[in-house]
Amino acid sequence: MTLELAPIPEHGRSGPVRLSRETRAALVTAAGERLVIHATADPDVVTIGATSWVGALAVPGLVVRVTPRVSVTNFFAMLGAGVAPDAFDHEHVTWSDTDELIDGVAYFAIRLIDSATMRGLVHGYVAREERMRMIRGRLLVEEFARRPWSAAEPQCRFDDFTADIAENQLLRCTLQAILSWPQLAPHVRREALRVMGRFEGVSDTPATRHTAPVPITRLNEHYEDAMRLSRLVLQAMSLSHEAGDQQANSLMVDMDDLFRRWIGQELDVRLSPELRVQRDQDVWLDEARAVTMVPDLVVRRGSEVVLVGDARYSMGADGYLASRDYLELVAYTTAMALPTGLLVHCNNDRAPESEIVIRNAGTRILCRPIRLDGSYAAVCRSLDGLAELVRELAGEPGDLQAGVSGRSHEDRRDSVVAPGSDYYAL
Repeated sequence: MTLELAPIPEHGRSGPVRLSRETRAALVTAAGERLVIHATADPDVVTIGATSWVGALAVPGLVVRVTPRVSVTNFFAMLGAGVAPDAFDHEHVTWSDTDELIDGVAYFAIRLIDSATMRGLVHGYVAREERMRMIRGRLLVEEFARRPWSAAEPQCRFDDFTADIAENQLLRCTLQAILSWPQLAPHVRREALRVMGRFEGVSDTPATRHTAPVPITRLNEHYEDAMRLSRLVLQAMSLSHEAGDQQANSLMVDMDDLFRRWIGQELDVRLSPELRVQRDQDVWLDEARAVTMVPDLVVRRGSEVVLVGDARYSMGADGYLASRDYLELVAYTTAMALPTGLLVHCNNDRAPESEIVIRNAGTRILCRPIRLDGSYAAVCRSLDGLAELVRELAGEPGDLQAGVSGRSHEDRRDSVVAPGSDYYAL
């Protein structure tokens, strides 16, 4: 018998749960950083703490579900950054509880894959080597010389125009991962099987083959949204723990990571082509290039870095950003010779200071919230305002560099953000 707990809110905690020794051991092994298992005075009873990971984890005898603290509409907007929220059909999948949330994530991915492939699969050339009864492509003479007795089937190298390419392998792997979820709703499973029928002849591949993004070209650009979400779904379903006949399955999304990716993608769309936002770019802290840092947001105009920023979804229990969040941004701005850093955060009630000035340096750290507990339209307005702030901070070509090289910190602060300006009106 499988016990299904009441949904646990993100960063919340369940009540006492009595579990068998086998179920408890499987849960502790499978949870990893996704859940925190707290012991109690009774060795058979535990409480389960949620972290920033939302979704569901299933082990033999137990299903744990974690709900996001943001509205469901905004959660799906973050999940499919760049895809309109009406891309999924509320008449078929509703989002009233966590059980349906899992089905919704799967159904959203299936809908995007269906839309991308409804006119047929993308084909491409794949290099192959095979023994054939007729010469095709290039005859491998050196192989023929080594094995003359195989002249009836010589080794040939040729380019095969096929649907068995990385793009389609990624989408097929995602559908297979979705179908492996044991609690998948019947109508979602039927949709996944229907779309899977299009991928006949495409090879089965492990999820580890699809961690790196597939380059986007003119031929596969209509796959872009489906492939981006497919990689995220595969990451969310990457847990597969087996111990004998025990198996665990998960479909969990790290909201911290999702928020960082979402802010970067949304800003990049709003700022291009004049400015581009790069994520996960290494920055050297020291002159010897021995210490590296990785800012969440690096804004460039061409090859010139004009702004650096971080995105923080989770804050401390008191509702404030941690000191290390400011310190990291100070290190970025110092190493990149920038007068201002931007800290984008998500909060509900208590907000940090909108601006702090670093002592003896004059560097400004601007903090701007993106509220995710309101409507999607309100979120879009906040993102538009954030993009306008980035444009203002970026200034005209050469402005920031001139400020860095030729002015004092005090002068640079006044030139970047004037008190009372519209920068504070996000």
